[in-house]
Amino acid sequence: MTYKGIVRGSVIELEGEVELPEGTRVSIIPEPLNPPWVSPPTLTLHEWLVAARGLRAQLPLTSDSADIVRQLRERRASR
Repeated sequence: MTYKGIVRGSVIELEGEVELPEGTRVSIIPEPLNPPWVSPPTLTLHEWLVAARGLRAQLPLTSDSADIVRQLRERRASR
C-alpha cells in the first residue's frame, strides 16, 4: 500500500487518516519538488518568446480583463 505525506522537520506527516502500528518500518521515495503539471523546459528562450508573442497576438487589444472575457465569449458564441 502507498501513502503520501509531507516532511516537516524530521517528521513525515501522512495525508489522510493513516494509522500504522508503532515501530512499523517504512520506505520513503522523495518526489521531485516541481509539481507534476510543470514539465521541464523543452524550448529555448527564443522559441518560447516566439510562441508567447504568437499567443499574445491572438488576444484582444484591450487590457481590461472584463472586456477580454466578453470578447472571448462572443467569439465562442459565433462559432
